[in-house]
Amino acid sequence: MNRYLIIADDFTGANDTGVQLVNHGISVNVNLDLFNIVNSPSNSRVVDTETRNVSKAVAKETMQKIGTQIQFTNFNFVYKKVDSTLRGNISLEIKELASIYEPEIVVFDPALPNLGRTVEDGVLYVGDKRAERTESIKDPLNPIQDDNIAHLLQKAFPQSECYHYSLKNIRQPNFEIDTKFKYLSFDTKNDSDLSKIIKQVKKEYKKILWVGSAGLMNKLLDIEEKNVPAIGLVGSVSNVVNQQLKCAKDNGVELISIPIYNVYKKGSYRNYISKAKVALNHRKDIVIMSSASMDRSELKKTVDELQGNGMNRDEISKLTQTVLSGICRHLIIDTQISGVFATGGDTAKGLLDITKAQSVRVLEELDTGVPILQVEGGDLDKNYFITKAGAFGKDDLIINAFKRFHSLVGKEKEQVKIKGVM
Repeated sequence: MNRYLIIADDFTGANDTGVQLVNHGISVNVNLDLFNIVNSPSNSRVVDTETRNVSKAVAKETMQKIGTQIQFTNFNFVYKKVDSTLRGNISLEIKELASIYEPEIVVFDPALPNLGRTVEDGVLYVGDKRAERTESIKDPLNPIQDDNIAHLLQKAFPQSECYHYSLKNIRQPNFEIDTKFKYLSFDTKNDSDLSKIIKQVKKEYKKILWVGSAGLMNKLLDIEEKNVPAIGLVGSVSNVVNQQLKCAKDNGVELISIPIYNVYKKGSYRNYISKAKVALNHRKDIVIMSSASMDRSELKKTVDELQGNGMNRDEISKLTQTVLSGICRHLIIDTQISGVFATGGDTAKGLLDITKAQSVRVLEELDTGVPILQVEGGDLDKNYFITKAGAFGKDDLIINAFKRFHSLVGKEKEQVKIKGVM
């Protein structure tokens, strides 16, 4: 089992990274007493230093104290949690922790794409504003000193050459880490960028000091702890759905596009099931969708070809639901999943009918008008299920639904571990 050490500079930061561990089925405590840090070789740990709003002298002394209290060899991963708007004694704390831990490489990426924190040309943006132009610059205790992460890293290691990777670097097909540099920072606009960075760094190095917000931590856990994947089922056609699918694709979800007219012509969807299984077996979240959901020309082609075969629009809609639900049912039976997200009431009901569900239990809301359910009976028994109206919801709704599935299943794993100990 992997063991994680997270060092955060305030209580909320300690908790919002700690909860990422719990969401992945890992038990963790947040340590508040720096004079009494429990060193267990079998547990992960979060340490709250409370150094965000103190002087540099106090922050330095605190970080040095940590070096005498923590047995770093107990942990596979060491993570320095920083504020996602770059408040605090960031450069100093990175420098002190690196001198204690002595990593092969320091990786700095504070992006948190799901909350609009992105890095471009080395600059941290909050939404469409530079971080230094947001309210965080007015923080009375510790305002942002610099929103350029390359500058902050160089400030931590003024005698060394640091290197910043641009989006152009990261998104090249042959992207690799240059091993000439020990101190690296990265542009990041979405979760796919984070995944590429982590995978390439881990190919070259073992003893890494990761520095970032909850975004980098969550993606590191996704890769290392291998979430049980989720399935999306999309048969709706609207601009809202189109944007949600694009956002999902940008964040690493694999879209399995089904030309309904082609399935009708061939009388089989076996090849699409096979493609989806490959993705799920690689622990990738997927969306099974009608090809018309993202491409208006495909909508016209679907209608024209199927009407040419004597079908009316109601029959085309019913066929779409049957094909998508049928594919999804095969995947549910043959692979382990964390949940199903369905767009459109007809699509959701079609899947529940074909899987012979008896009822659904309402658990909570993911967002306004987006309930989280648990299915009772049939092929989907005990699985989590989220449904929403077609032309409804924020762009990142599919991504957030999948994350909630992962979280719910991770917490189930953690409860099983706790019961096993009792």
